[in-house]
Amino acid sequence: MHPALAVVLALASAACYALSAVLQHHEASRQPESGVATLMIALMHRKGWWAAQTATILGALLHLAALGAGPLVLVQPIGVTALALALPVGARIGRTPVTRRAWIGALCVVVGLPGVLTAIPHQPGTGRIFASFPTVACVVAVIVATATLCALRIRRTDPLWAAILLAGAAALCFGTTSAAVKALWLQMGSPTVVAIGLIAAPLGVVLAQHAYQDGGLGAPLAVQTLADPVTAVAIGVLSLGEQLAGTPVRIAFGLLGFAVTVAGVVLLSSRIPSEDHTHGPRPVASPAAAGADG
Repeated sequence: MHPALAVVLALASAACYALSAVLQHHEASRQPESGVATLMIALMHRKGWWAAQTATILGALLHLAALGAGPLVLVQPIGVTALALALPVGARIGRTPVTRRAWIGALCVVVGLPGVLTAIPHQPGTGRIFASFPTVACVVAVIVATATLCALRIRRTDPLWAAILLAGAAALCFGTTSAAVKALWLQMGSPTVVAIGLIAAPLGVVLAQHAYQDGGLGAPLAVQTLADPVTAVAIGVLSLGEQLAGTPVRIAFGLLGFAVTVAGVVLLSSRIPSEDHTHGPRPVASPAAAGADG
């Protein structure tokens, strides 16, 4: 184990994820409101969006390297710094100031989420398996479908909360993908597990683009930062035999961290009108202009 190297790699991974989130939000928010296929086709013609996907892949590789150099309980909490890094980067690229409320919300997430994660550390072993991976994945799929349908229903009347629902659904997909990779790493995988991971990952990307398009950067990124690791931990406990060291002190610490994190998400979800670009129709750019910007 090399804890110092793990910290450096984890910080580099967080920086990549932050840049990716900012670029995805920047590109998605510039597109007119449209259907899933139309949005994704438009984004796939933009260099900035592909740069975001490249940053995501690099961030994932650095995260894996960090896990190889240090324990999960050290590496995973560092990932929340992506939120704090994304706000100033997003302000620079989008040329919009970061409000005091947003900074306080980001601080709450950065402080609270490590408390949640360190209170429930992974203990690899032969713990009880409560349900098979495909069974848990089906439950997750139902939750994702429900959240997506609710988001579509309220998208025009309350785009911000629709974006939060979509970001949560995306995080469930990403957490399921992480759990699928871990199942393969533990040699507990199967063709079904591989198929679940291959479906969940691109679905999460699509849902995240719509979340960034409707809800800005702060709230969707905060929700994903919270729900992604929690989903992975939950699936690990339910279907991969991972165990939780749940002493009363740890549980209390985790509940406190969760409350602080939720408060941060609420603060990030409350934007002043001048920052809200989701209300009202977006200008529809001509294909020539879109190509020139790409």
